[in-house]
Amino acid sequence: MSYEIHIKTKSSSSHLHDQDSLTDKGAAEEEHAGNCSHSSDEIVEFAPPDAKYAWFIAAASFCNMASAIGIQNAFGVYQEYYLNDLYRDDSAVAISWISTLSTFCMCFGSIVTGKLTDKFGFRITCFAGAIMCGVALILASFAHTLWQLILAQGIMLGLGSALILSPSMSIVAQWHVKHRILATGIAVSGCGLGGMVLTGAAQIMMGNIGYRWSLRVLGLLVASVSGSMSLIYKRRVSASRNSNTKLLYSLCKDVRFLCISSAVTLVNMGGYEPTLYVPTAVAMGGGSRATSSDIVLMLNAGIAAGCILSSPLSAVLGPLTANMLSNIISFVLIFVFLQGVKTIAGYFVFSAMFGALSSIYLAINTDILAKEFGTHVIATSAGLSMACCGIGVLIGIPVQGTLYETYDRPLNRFTAVTAWAGACFALASVCYTALRIIVVRRTKVSFFSKV
Repeated sequence: MSYEIHIKTKSSSSHLHDQDSLTDKGAAEEEHAGNCSHSSDEIVEFAPPDAKYAWFIAAASFCNMASAIGIQNAFGVYQEYYLNDLYRDDSAVAISWISTLSTFCMCFGSIVTGKLTDKFGFRITCFAGAIMCGVALILASFAHTLWQLILAQGIMLGLGSALILSPSMSIVAQWHVKHRILATGIAVSGCGLGGMVLTGAAQIMMGNIGYRWSLRVLGLLVASVSGSMSLIYKRRVSASRNSNTKLLYSLCKDVRFLCISSAVTLVNMGGYEPTLYVPTAVAMGGGSRATSSDIVLMLNAGIAAGCILSSPLSAVLGPLTANMLSNIISFVLIFVFLQGVKTIAGYFVFSAMFGALSSIYLAINTDILAKEFGTHVIATSAGLSMACCGIGVLIGIPVQGTLYETYDRPLNRFTAVTAWAGACFALASVCYTALRIIVVRRTKVSFFSKV
C-alpha cells in the first residue's frame, strides 16, 4: 500500500509555514511569522519523515558531496601548482579566478536548482550535474592557457557542482526531522572527507602521472560516483506549486532570512583565505609541496569533523547559539592565532581548528531554514542561501588576491588577507547574534534559553 498524505497549506502576508511537525498520520502544521504572498498550496507527503530510506538518502548525499564538492575542496593542491610552477608569471589575482568562478557558479547557480529540482526532480538534476563535473575536469586536462582553465575547471565545474550541492543538502532536510542536523552533518561531512581523499589522490597522481592525467582520472571518478548515487534520490514531499519568483521575493523580505544570507555571504567573503593562502605560506616558510598539500588535507579533516560535531553542539547549545559561537571563535582564531603563527606545526593546528569551527554552519543553517520556512520550500530557501555564498566568494577571493598582490606578496607576508578574513567573520558573528535575538523575541523565551 502506498503512503500518501495531502495537506492544505495557506501562506499569507504574515505567515510562512513549517511542515516539520507532520507525522505518519499527518499532524497539524506549525506557523512561523514571516512574509509571503497570498496563495494556497497542497503539499503531498509520499513517505513518512525519518523512514529507513531517509538514511539511504543521507548516505547517497554524503557520496555526492565527497566526490562533486570534495573536488572543489581539493583545489588548493592545483592552486599551489598553478601559482608556483605552471603559471608562475601570471598574477595571483588571475589564477584565483579559477577557484573564484568555480565556487561562485557552484553557490550562485543554486538559485536556479530549486526550480530545476521542482520541475525535473532531485534525481535527474543531480545526475546531470555529475556528468557536467566529469566532463569539466576532463576538458581542463586539455587546457594550455589560463583562460581555458577558467572556463573548464572554473565555470563549467562550478555549474555542475551547483546541480548537486543544494539538492543534496535540501533532500536530506526533507527526509529527516528528528535527526535532521545529524543527517545533514553526515552528508555535508562528505565535502571535507572527500576533499581529504581527493587531495591526497591528486597529490599522488600529479607526482606519478602528471597533473593532466590526474584531472582526467578525477573527472571519471566524479562522474561515476555522483552519477550512480544520484539515482537513489527521490522526493518525500511534493514541490510547492507557488510561484518560485514570489517565494524568492518573500524570503528576501524576511528579516530572519536576511540575517542568514548576510552571515553566509560574509563567511564566504573571508572563509577561503586559509584554503588558498595557508598552503602558500607553508611553502614560503620552507615546507615541501607535500606539506602544503597536507595542510589542505588538515583543513578538510577539520571540515568533516565540524559537520559531524554540529549535531551534538546544537543539542547542547541550541542551533542558533552554536552558529553564533562558532563564528565568534573563528574570528578570534584568524585575528589572533593565525596572525601569530610562525611555524608549520602552528599552521596545522590552525587548519584543523578553523576547518571544524567554520563548517558548523553548513548543517545547522539547513535545519534553521527548514524550521523557519518549511521543508516543502527547502530546495528554494537552501538554494537562495547558497547563492548568497556565491556572492561572498565572488567578492572575497578577488579582493584577497588584490590585497595579497598589493600588500603581502612584495613583503612575503599574509597580514592583509588575514585581516580581511577576520573582519568578515566578525561581521558574520554580528549577523548570527542578531538572528538569535530576533528568534528569541519572536518566540518569547529567555535570551539564555537553548535556541
